[in-house]
Amino acid sequence: MSEIMTVNGPITADQLGITDYHEHLYVEPPTWLHARDPDFALDSVEKSAEELKSFAKAGGRTLCELTAVDFGRNTAKIKAIADLVPEVNVIMTAGYNRPHYMGRWAHSVSEADMIRDTVRDCLIGMDGTTIKAGIIKCGTEYNNFNDTAQKLVRVAAAAHLETDRPVITHTTAGTMGYEQAGLLIEKGVAPHRIALSHMDRNLDLPDHKRITALGVYVGYDCFGKSKYGPESRRVTALRDMLDSGHGQRVLIGNDLGRPSYWRSYGGGPGLDYVLTQFRDRLMAEGFTEAELTMLLVDNPRRFFAGEA
Repeated sequence: MSEIMTVNGPITADQLGITDYHEHLYVEPPTWLHARDPDFALDSVEKSAEELKSFAKAGGRTLCELTAVDFGRNTAKIKAIADLVPEVNVIMTAGYNRPHYMGRWAHSVSEADMIRDTVRDCLIGMDGTTIKAGIIKCGTEYNNFNDTAQKLVRVAAAAHLETDRPVITHTTAGTMGYEQAGLLIEKGVAPHRIALSHMDRNLDLPDHKRITALGVYVGYDCFGKSKYGPESRRVTALRDMLDSGHGQRVLIGNDLGRPSYWRSYGGGPGLDYVLTQFRDRLMAEGFTEAELTMLLVDNPRRFFAGEA
């Protein structure tokens, strides 16, 4: 069984419980990005802890913090948040988000140096601490798998082979997931150690099914965000994936990486949305407790445990 590394040390798969596979708790975005859109900044330990407590109260036990170094990761702040809500396991990420946030640095730093830094974050500690990453991240741009994005994917694959940390990718608007998976597998990553985020931004279910047929996980994490289309489409997609036998390769998250999504900042729907309002809707529409347990508990447990 693979080691599952949290900000407070290793845990077993049985300790994961209900898991949000893709989330953000504290973000210090690049200066240029913050100037363009201040809504990217999650910069209050207290407000983040308040949201995390609501997640715990709703039954959440593990949260994957997917803020990569190029998007404004702050390990000390995330550890402080986790310490205020000790009943929740917080898993952080190594690796990189996508070329867009890296700028020229993505081209000037060698692939070998990126691999070294990613492995260090997993085995020694991140940002000058001894807190180790439990996930490796990489990502691509919208409908574009350019040379720099391929570099990030190769870095993630190489670091995975040295550390055994699972890989969770960023897809921009749900595109290039199949290509990401293909290169990761080509470079030696087992399909069941790969999860592709934001796939419900592009509800092309035949594409999702050809990905899950490989053994790769697709991540759905846009719940409660009507700007990405009505919730009914995501509910229908989940129903289809379950009924067609692909539900065992779906992970659930919420990706609430903006203060406007958090009640503690005066927004919504809040970090407990999937476990409260959305869960209630699924139950009202005929989803069973067993199906929800599979999506929220069993699938992430198998993913992090490294079970095929």
